[in-house]
Parts: sequence; C-alpha cells; structure tokens
Amino acid sequence: MGRRVLVTGARRGIGAAIAVELAAEGWTLLLHHLAASAEAEAVARRCQERGARVEILEADLADPAAVSALAERAGPVDILINNASRASNVGLAAVSLPEWQETFAVNVTAPMLLAQALGAGMAARGWGRIVNVTSATVALGGPSGPSYVASKAALVGLTRSLAVSLGPAGVTVNALSPGAILTEREVEILGDDPHAAIVAAQAVPRRLVPEDLLTAVRFLVADGSAAMTGQVLEVGAGLVLG
Repeated sequence: MGRRVLVTGARRGIGAAIAVELAAEGWTLLLHHLAASAEAEAVARRCQERGARVEILEADLADPAAVSALAERAGPVDILINNASRASNVGLAAVSLPEWQETFAVNVTAPMLLAQALGAGMAARGWGRIVNVTSATVALGGPSGPSYVASKAALVGLTRSLAVSLGPAGVTVNALSPGAILTEREVEILGDDPHAAIVAAQAVPRRLVPEDLLTAVRFLVADGSAAMTGQVLEVGAGLVLG
C-alpha cells in the first residue's frame, strides 16, 4: 500500500537519512525544510532515485500559522516523522526568554500542531504512525542547553499523551531517542570532534551516524509495530541504560 510520509527537517542529517531510507518503499515523501532549498532538492533527488514520489515543502516551524499551513499543504499523511528541532547549547545563565520560547515552539508546539492536524486523518482512516525524535539528553541532563533538554523532555510527554488519544483509532505514537549521532549540525555547534568523551561512555564505544537509526525507524512505522505505542526507543549504543 502506498503511504504518504511527512519528514520535518529533512534537508540533512537524521531527517535526510530517514527520508532516503523510506523512499525505497516507493511511497510519497513530503520533505520539509527551512530556507535551504538546494540541500532539500539534493535529498529529493536521492529519494527519487530510490523510487519515491517527492514533494518539497518549506515552512518556519517557529511560526504556528506556518505549521498549520504546512499541514494543509501536506494533505493526508499516513506517517509523520517529527524530526526538525531547534538546537541550543546555551548555558542557564545565558538563556533568554525569546530563545526559550522559540526552542519550545519548534521542538514541542510544532509537533503537537502537526499531530493534531494530520493525526485526525490517520484516525479517520484507522491507521497511522507518528514518530517524534527526542534526545538522549532527556535522560542524561547536563549543564548545557537547558531549553533544548527541557523541550525534548516535553516532547516525550507529548508522545505519551498522543499515544493514549490516538491509540483507539489504530494510530501509534512513539519517540525515537538518538544518542550522540554525528551530524553536520553537531559539528557546527560543538566542533570537529564533539563526541569523543561520549563515545567512551557508551556500552558499545563507536561513533554513531544517522544510518544507525534506520532499522528502528523502519520498525516504528511498520504494520508489525502496531502493539508498540507511547514508548521511547533509545538508539545510542548504550549511552542510556534502563
């Protein structure tokens, strides 16, 4: 059966890897990005080469009106991957209210609005999958990025609430919690070798890349995952245990 899949933040990193992986199913991929059309178009070409139909959608997820417009343009969606996020490595003393509010707008409010708008159609059709990409920092804490960590924790709470709301209609909602995944954004924020100490703390001490998440994503969006909802699936080589 052909599915329609919306992946937010799909121009690079984790979102791009997920989109390219799911493209092999021959589904319709709706690739969201923010002001980076050349990168989004490159991902779209990779998806098309794997047999997918592709649409590129641009929206600023910090703007609730733009999020609502994105949901309307996306149309019926069977699988929603809430991957886009606003990263912050600002310590507590430097956190400003605008920075805090924008981080929550992108990382929590946008996923809620998309789930609200697109989940209704999933429920009406009796099938749907929502995957919210959170972070291992929720379990680990740390002194940097309190707005990011708090917003990702809120996304876990949202995941569980949505699972209860949408479960009776056959829609599952789960969170994917990546560990220290080496992406372009991580290097931009943290430097050339941002994960050396983290890798040493993992049960399996090796560097992780976006492709390490793809088996988990495939499971979460599959028919066979119908009995799993409201859960946080950690993929971090044992960075978080328990």
